[in-house]
Amino acid sequence: LNESALPTDSATSSLSCPDGGRNQCSICADRATGKHYGIASCDGCKGFFRRSIRKNHTYSCRFDRKCSVDKHRRNQCRYCRLQECFKAGMRKEAVQNERDCINSHRAKGQTAGSLSISVLLQAEFPVLASPESHVVITNKRTAGMRDVFQSMKQQLLLLVEWAKHIPEFCNLPIRDKVTLLQTHSAEHLILGAARRSLPYNNLILLGNDFVITLRDAQIEVSRVAFRIQEELVKPLRELDITDKEFACLKTIVFFSPGHLESPRLVRDLRFQAQLLLEEVTCEKRGRFGELLLIIPPLQSVAWQMVETLHLARLLGEAQMDSLLQEMLLGEGAKAGNGLSTGIVIISVARTDLNFTPL
Repeated sequence: LNESALPTDSATSSLSCPDGGRNQCSICADRATGKHYGIASCDGCKGFFRRSIRKNHTYSCRFDRKCSVDKHRRNQCRYCRLQECFKAGMRKEAVQNERDCINSHRAKGQTAGSLSISVLLQAEFPVLASPESHVVITNKRTAGMRDVFQSMKQQLLLLVEWAKHIPEFCNLPIRDKVTLLQTHSAEHLILGAARRSLPYNNLILLGNDFVITLRDAQIEVSRVAFRIQEELVKPLRELDITDKEFACLKTIVFFSPGHLESPRLVRDLRFQAQLLLEEVTCEKRGRFGELLLIIPPLQSVAWQMVETLHLARLLGEAQMDSLLQEMLLGEGAKAGNGLSTGIVIISVARTDLNFTPL
């Protein structure tokens, strides 16, 4: 590969490799993860080049400056590897511009606060789908309504666990914790389903390993499943969203200030998450905006899912337990303090609670 064979830098060209990430790295021939600093490359060569430029490293070759640079021997000679980066078309100014972009925010006092990518990834770890779940889809069973509800309950418990791993969330007033969990539970379910379904074209993969096939799904489920595939899965697949970007996007969606006791604190958390997303997308012009454009259809699909559940319950077509009713439909018994009893139990009022996924 050479730089002239690749798309030029634009709002869309640097999002992913044309074949979904199976191209080879232009430096070491390992699997390329996208276009980095002007060329298709793997994360290893991307990171090596960035560190070398930022720290202004000077390397030397112990041989004749003719070392082989492939995925098995790329770490043996840093001098030859860096020269291969330049020959392949990696641009030094792209790294410098990336650093300037990040520093410009901090120069204005716009720091990422106490949130960090590592914190968000650690919070996300129990929720991430394992690689094994993407291997053989023929063994998955088609979900009925009971299976759908079981998956929903599992993912809602994981949402609580995710929130508990973010220290700022644990410091919010209990009413704000409950409100955030209730308000964004549907979006969490839809976003998680879309992410698990990225490798597939005609189905939605649930958290309990059941699937909703778009052709055979029940009518009340098929409309929502079709919109998830068309409006979320396909755009996210085209963007080739990374774990870091997904963690930031999920945090931005969750920390939305509304009718809260501490809206300013929540607004600040969302702003911190936005800065983190800007940092991880800084080298790819236009990507930040493309990712944020996922939020409106996500909210729309989530709203339709809740309306579908409301209707199915009113018509007696679906029986939901108290957890789903309270978190998704806002219904259930009220405690004396005005908070739903079930929500208080599963919220972080007691942060030492441990849930085991179903």
